[in-house]
Order: sequence, then C-alpha cells, then structure tokens
Amino acid sequence: MRGRKPASRKRREHLSEEDILRNKAIMESLSKGGNLIEQNFEPARRQSLTPPSPNTISWEEYITADNGKAPHLGRELVCKESKKNFKATIAMSQDFPLGIESLLNVLEVIAPFKHFNKLREFVQMKLPPGFPVKLDIPVFPTITATVTFQEFRYDEFDQSIFTIPNDYKEDPSRFPDL
Repeated sequence: MRGRKPASRKRREHLSEEDILRNKAIMESLSKGGNLIEQNFEPARRQSLTPPSPNTISWEEYITADNGKAPHLGRELVCKESKKNFKATIAMSQDFPLGIESLLNVLEVIAPFKHFNKLREFVQMKLPPGFPVKLDIPVFPTITATVTFQEFRYDEFDQSIFTIPNDYKEDPSRFPDL
C-alpha cells in the first residue's frame, strides 16, 4: 500500500538566487556523504536584499479584512512545495478480536510524539477490511516504524472489578487541589 506525505512548503522570498544555489549545493554534498568543512562551506556574509515595495494598504483595510485573508504586507511570497511518496506495508486479519478503533485509541495516546502521528494518520486512511496485525511505515528516510501484534490474548473481565465499592469513602485531604 502506498501513502502520500502531505506537501511541505518552504518560504523563500528572503533568499537570493545565489543563496538558493548555495543551499542546494550544500544539501547535495551532505546527501553524498560530503564534509562541509573540507568543502569550504562556511557561513557567508551577504548583501541585504532590496527592500520590498512600499505598503499601500491602510490600517483600516488591514483590520477589517476577512478572517485568515489579511492583505499581504512586505515581499511577495515565494514558496517551494515538495511532495514525497512513501511505501508502507500492512497485513490485515479479518479474524482479529479487536477493531480498528481500538488501535486508533492506542495511537491517539502516543500521537503527541510527532513521528507516531504519521502512523496514526496512515491507519486512519481507508484501509482494507479487517484489523492491521502488522504495519511498517517510514517515519524518517532511514527509520521505519513497525507495529506487530503477536500472541495476542483477549481476556474477558468481570465488570464488577471496575465498579466502586459501596463502602468506599473519599478522603477530602487526598487531592486538595481538585
């Protein structure tokens, strides 16, 4: 199964053509295992860019603009957009005793970790029927996250173990800040 990473955008209006070419050369050198010190890629002091055109928008126009559609001030935006596809492997089982919602609940707990969120987004995509018993998904170019369910045992619990006993008394001094 293939997934597609959302497009990433990088603003570039603050870069000169020379800056863009220099950054590209640095990245190509690093991708080929180059050493920046050996290749004399030192930070360079450069001339400032020419100032943007004077602003012709009034304060009133700016503050009365629709939400999220404020008039642009400063240089015209220049963005570079890149999209990357990734290959993920998934094994589905129609006989597994859990549903996809159970897996999403677990992934929601660990999703605050940025890279696990990719896994959660992948599982939320339209998957074939069943439960994913094995997932392989890249989180970095060289690191793949693997989730595998092996020797899963589904135990039924008596609901009484989750009820609060009638003789339970709350200690008001236990959690004073609540």
